[in-house]
Parts: sequence; C-alpha cells; structure tokens
Amino acid sequence: MSYRLGVDIGGTFTDFALFNEARGEMYIHKQLTTPDDPSRAVLEGAKHLLARKNVDMAELESVAHGTTLVTNAVIERRGACTGMLVSEGFRDVLDMARETRYDLFDLRLKFPEPLVPRNLRREVAERVTFEGAVERALDLDAVRAAISELVEQGIEALAICFLHSYINSAHEDAARALAEREFPNLYISTSADIFSNMREYERWTTATVNAYTQPLFDRYLQRLADGLAADGFKGQLLVMTSSGGMLAPEAARRYPVRVLESGPAAGALMSAFHGRALEIPDLLSFDMGGTTAKGALVNDY
Repeated sequence: MSYRLGVDIGGTFTDFALFNEARGEMYIHKQLTTPDDPSRAVLEGAKHLLARKNVDMAELESVAHGTTLVTNAVIERRGACTGMLVSEGFRDVLDMARETRYDLFDLRLKFPEPLVPRNLRREVAERVTFEGAVERALDLDAVRAAISELVEQGIEALAICFLHSYINSAHEDAARALAEREFPNLYISTSADIFSNMREYERWTTATVNAYTQPLFDRYLQRLADGLAADGFKGQLLVMTSSGGMLAPEAARRYPVRVLESGPAAGALMSAFHGRALEIPDLLSFDMGGTTAKGALVNDY
C-alpha cells in the first residue's frame, strides 16, 4: 500500500496530511511548530501520525512540504548577516528602489530597511554595457579585498550584483569563482543566476533575499532530509514553490527565494480545489497564520 505525506510549517503550527492512495483516505495531524529547529516538529509529527495509522516510514512514496519559513525569516529579519558586491557607483540602488510611493502626498512614509545594510555593501570597478560588451574589466583584486572586509565584519552570505549581468554574467561568475575558491564557507548568490531580469532593482533585491535566507533554509532542509532518512524514509522529498510547483531539496537549498510564497501558494491552490468541488468559480482565499495572513483571488477556478 502506498502513502503520501503533506507537511506545512507555519509560525505557530505544523500541519500534516497522510494520504492513502489505495483507499482514497486522508488522515490529519497538527502540532506546535518548534521555532528553535522546525525540522524537529516535522519529524516528531510525522512519526506520531504514521504510528497512529500503523504505517511504516518506508511505505511513504513522497513527502510534499510547504512552508512559510522563508517568508517569516524575511519579515522577522531572522536571516543571515549578508554582504553585497555591486558595480561601482550603484551602492544605493536598494535604498533608491523604484521611487514608487503608494501614497503620493504622505511625507512620513516609512519603507522597510533593505536586507543588506549600506555598511555591508561594497562597490567594485567593472562595467558591462546593456548589449553585453565588457566596457571595463572586473578588478579581481578589488573583489578579493571587498569580500575580505565583509568577512571580517561577520557576513555569512554574499550577494553579487553587477549591472547588465542578465545579458552577460561573466563578471558575476568570475567574482563567484574567486569567492568560492578563497572563502569556501560563504553562501553565495549571483543576481543573474537567481533572477535574470533586466532591471537591476528587481534582480538585486531578489538576489539579496536569496542570500539572506539561504543559510537558514539550507541547514533546515539538510536536518530534515537527514532525519527522514534516519527514520527509514526512502521516497522523494519535495518542496513547494511560490508558483505552486515542486522543487527537489537540492534546488530549494540553492534557491530559497523560490519558496518565499510557498505557504500562501498552497492555500490558494486548496481554495481553487474547493471552488471546483463546490462549483464556485470565483472566490477569495484567506489564510490566517500565526505570523502572517495571506489572501488570494481565484478567478474561474
């Protein structure tokens, strides 16, 4: 008999759903999240539910995992100390943003601080044109010196963000190669790899979110995978993405930003499922969690 297990970690509760494919039956379980190590709640809860239904861990074909861990880490600022390398002259892009004001005449507007503070950003001499041509070669000595300074300041992760890298990532790739070779303990994200978008603000903020959350999420998934294997799990572990699709753990550990809206995506998909079952094509999905509340409009299922 084959089973599938769904797990959703929220800020307060961790929820489980065990599906018996042969019988078409669903069994559920809920328990408190363990903030110090969320994988502990997953492993304890999974064993509790399986034992209650006399199912062995080896009988699980897959574990599908949705979570708001990445979302909450960003909102609550519990990510890693992160540094940033930027093209010379563009250190303040994160602060300038798109200069979009949601209330044009409010002079007291306050925006969230960037995940990478200004004192942890370093400018590097280099320039690639919008056509992808190298106008100014990357100064690798400057890269080395900048990373050394940031490491001395205690960074655990590094976002490498250069102009026009979406069309030519050679400079970002070279900086990454140097960092991996000489600073092997750093978690490194390059903007062209994370989100190859032509606008630097969108690309760079996405890269900084990835760098900021990668150490936390990488260690979490490693503990979870090791714990499941130790308990006899031999199936496939899958992590839900912001699009509602699935990632292998290896990809999720490299691109945690793709899991930023993992929890909200699961809620919207389930609302659409209920809409189809109840023949209600247009509905509002609302998901109240312990840390955040999520809403989504579902149109035509």
